[in-house]
Amino acid sequence: MKKISIFGVLVALFSGISVSGEVNFPEELLPLQVNNTEIEHSFFNKVRTLELPAGVHRIKVKYSDLFELDYDEHEVVDSAPFWVEVELGEGDYQVRFEAIEDVEQARRFAKSPSIWLQAKQGETVSAKSVTQRSSQPVAPIKVAVAQNSVVPTTSQSSAPAAGRPDAAAMLKFWWQQASPEQRAAFLATINKDKP
Repeated sequence: MKKISIFGVLVALFSGISVSGEVNFPEELLPLQVNNTEIEHSFFNKVRTLELPAGVHRIKVKYSDLFELDYDEHEVVDSAPFWVEVELGEGDYQVRFEAIEDVEQARRFAKSPSIWLQAKQGETVSAKSVTQRSSQPVAPIKVAVAQNSVVPTTSQSSAPAAGRPDAAAMLKFWWQQASPEQRAAFLATINKDKP
C-alpha cells in the first residue's frame, strides 16, 4: 500500500500539474483583476492575497496611498489601473516596488508605476507592463482575503483645509472617498428622509 502512495506522489510531482502559490500585495497596491477574472472587494475587506497556479498571468493593479501633509491636511495619491504580466513558478511571492518616502515620490510613481515579485527563496520575477487588455467579458469571483484594511480607494484630491470647515467641500471630499455601494446607500437615506 505504501509503494502505491509513494508512486502516486512521484507521478503527480513529475506530471506537470500546476501547483498553486500565493501572491501577496502590500497595502498600497490593490489587485483588481487576474486575466479575465475581476476581483471583488468590500469596503472593509480588501483582497491582499491571490492564490494562482504556476504559469503566465496578467494582473490589473492600482496604487493608492494616503499622505499627511499637515496636521489636518491629507492627500490620497492614486495611479490609474495598470496591467502587468508575470510568469509564476511554484511557491509564494511578495509584490514589491521602490520605497516611497513622500507625496512627491508617490505622484511620480503613480504616473509611471513599476512593480516586481519577490519569491521567498530570494529570486525576483519581473512584472512586464502590458498595454493591451483582453476584450473577453469579465466574470467577478471571490478570492481569499488575507488582511483587512480600511484605506478607501479615492481620486486625487486633498481634504478640506483645517480651520475653515466648509460643509460643501467636506461633503464633496467624502463623496469621492465612498464606493458606489456607499453612495447608493447614502442617496437612499437622503431620499427616505425627504418630507
